Amino acid sequence: MHPGAVGMKRSYIGLALGALVMVAALLAFPSCGFDRKLVSITINPPGANITGSGIVIPFQAIGNYIHPPDQHDITDSVVWTSAAPQVISIVSNTGVATSGIDCGTNITITATAYSNPQNHTGSVVVGTTPVSVTQVPACP
Repeated sequence: MHPGAVGMKRSYIGLALGALVMVAALLAFPSCGFDRKLVSITINPPGANITGSGIVIPFQAIGNYIHPPDQHDITDSVVWTSAAPQVISIVSNTGVATSGIDCGTNITITATAYSNPQNHTGSVVVGTTPVSVTQVPACP
């Protein structure tokens, strides 16, 4: 074997080992060292018109993240509130809403979470959806 060929073979082995170390480092740090960050919340269904009392509507919160960009169901992780709990109440940890005996239009249902869900820090991220409740017979 030519002496120069041995040196080239060693060079290729060194390059392959270097590439393997780089791949391992990238896999160990898939998000560039940043914490996963919640940037917005989408609520499903996106609005509801309810007729009657005692109607149950399950709302779902979808968290939209960066680092890495993806979406996850965070329904059980957000704090749910209703702007008019006497018209439509919502269970804070499940997103299940129930209409009451009163009427109201464009009542805001809100899902709230921290932007850094790993340690409950960062800015507060809010998702909202409107709900209208009517009764039969109609409310005064």
